Amino acid sequence: MKKKVLILVMTVILLTVGLSGCTQQENELQNEQTVPPKTETIQDILSKAASIDSMYYEIALSMDMSTYGSQTGTMKIWQKKPYFKEEITTHTAGITTTITVIQQPNGTYLYEPLQGKYVLTTNIPSFATALQYLDPTMIKDLINNQSLADFETDIIDGKKATIIDYSLSIPGDNQIAIQTWIWNEKGVPLKAYIDMAMDEFNMTMDFVFSNYSFNDIPDSTFDIT
Repeated sequence: MKKKVLILVMTVILLTVGLSGCTQQENELQNEQTVPPKTETIQDILSKAASIDSMYYEIALSMDMSTYGSQTGTMKIWQKKPYFKEEITTHTAGITTTITVIQQPNGTYLYEPLQGKYVLTTNIPSFATALQYLDPTMIKDLINNQSLADFETDIIDGKKATIIDYSLSIPGDNQIAIQTWIWNEKGVPLKAYIDMAMDEFNMTMDFVFSNYSFNDIPDSTFDIT
């Protein structure tokens, strides 16, 4: 009889310990499931671009000006801190023009075919100057630190992007409204739309970014001699 009681007691203890262990495992599993994953802010996404030392990409673009008509083109961009090179090919009224601009710490140089060399210039094409408004660092400084849930997302060529809308005021009571799709993985733009309300005319620009490469670019790419 004592043996049967001992066996019964041992069985109860084992069941109790087993159930306690299962309950603990279930509680731990529930705790793991209830801990929400860390949500990236748009500032987190934009900060990723700052860690990119070298990249190449291309842009398909179009521009429509209320006074001067429409223009389309392509841009090839080589970017390696602190250098920046742009090869811009535009098509206007059946005329195709290609210009090359290299920005160095000491100034901006434009290639002059007639002289066969780069010359220091302040005459920067509209497409090139407009890219400053799509710079991730500038956008980061403009917007507040908010959760991704506060922004719409989209898929561009299989890449997840966050859509950001913002506006700027520039001298002369001019206004610029910008919508850009930022690639979540890299923090760089995949698409953008710019609407400029200027004193003398209105202008809209469309940009589609593609063919990103993050391989190291040779320094000779930015040679102006």
